[in-house]
Amino acid sequence: MDFWTGQNADCNMKDLNHYTALAEIFRYPSPDREKFVGEWRKIIWNTVPEMAGKLEIFINHIHEKSLAAQQEYFIGTFDVQALCFLDIGYVLYGEDYNRGVFLVNMKNEQEKAGNDCGHELPDHLPNMLSLLPKLEDENLAEELVCSMMIPALENMIEAFNSNENAYKGMFEILMGIMGSDFPESEFERFNFNSLEKAKTFECFPQWRNIK
Repeated sequence: MDFWTGQNADCNMKDLNHYTALAEIFRYPSPDREKFVGEWRKIIWNTVPEMAGKLEIFINHIHEKSLAAQQEYFIGTFDVQALCFLDIGYVLYGEDYNRGVFLVNMKNEQEKAGNDCGHELPDHLPNMLSLLPKLEDENLAEELVCSMMIPALENMIEAFNSNENAYKGMFEILMGIMGSDFPESEFERFNFNSLEKAKTFECFPQWRNIK
């Protein structure tokens, strides 16, 4: 699949600004988190109100834990013996060489949009979320969400063994919002089974461009 097809931007761009606030959910916890709570509630009530309870669990997690405890929880979830990983390319491709191709393309899009990735990689989930409203090409935004990010989120959710982790519900909310923003998309979804087939034949030159 080619995710950078150079399609022309749509003059009636879909409003994706809510992803800027949603990105803050998945960043390393800081004192700034608190100021997004009201915006998160508004976004969820306007898109997936049936999931509002999952958001309140996460908000309680923020209110009931010190900043240090929130940071420790984050590290335990995503860094040290991680339950899942926040780098979308890694979730999709693992150590396969296609992740390198994906990273190069994402780096180009991040730089073109002027989206500051900080010290994280360009395929880091918060960086990809904050990129979406900055993309001039709505087709590219839809393709990234429907072809890459939603399948990755499904994989990340499956990594949680129970519903106890506060972040699991937030991944489910994010996937619900993406489905609401891009219903019935015609873009092909990333197929993990096809990737495994490609890996089997990657030693042969004729298979090197399989993604």
